[in-house]
Amino acid sequence: MIVYTMQNETIDALAYRVFGRTAGIVEIIYQNNPKLCELPAILPMGTEVNVPEMVAEKTKNTINLWD
Repeated sequence: MIVYTMQNETIDALAYRVFGRTAGIVEIIYQNNPKLCELPAILPMGTEVNVPEMVAEKTKNTINLWD
């Protein structure tokens, strides 16, 4: 899915705007868009960014001490 950056937006802010979180997503965005590394941290407004359609939530392994 193609998303366009807003004014004064970073990759972290774009990931949070689209997915509501940044963990694990920023890395995927940089893998899909290697040219983003050549741009400044605050991306120019209207920059085209290819983001994944969906990203699986990371599951945490938990231990229940009372079982």
